Amino acid sequence: MARYQILYWEHIPLGVKATDVNGTVRENLPPRFQEAVETASTRAGHKSAAQYTSMFKWGEELEMEGTAREVASSVAKKLDETWDEETALKEYSAR
Repeated sequence: MARYQILYWEHIPLGVKATDVNGTVRENLPPRFQEAVETASTRAGHKSAAQYTSMFKWGEELEMEGTAREVASSVAKKLDETWDEETALKEYSAR
């Protein structure tokens, strides 16, 4: 059993960290997620590093069967497969 959390910039996921009795494992999502964050930040008009960094947050801590490595990998894979960039960035188009 491992505990995990997803790192978000606003509502865009960027990575996963999972912890079990052996320690913590972090898994970054593919570059397209960071590119989406940069696009959203630009469209939102964030001009300072403080504005940008204030948007990072950890999601709820959840549990899943498996080792930390298995859980981090599984959650990251699922996020990658199910994430819809167009929908995620839609709200920033109107700003």
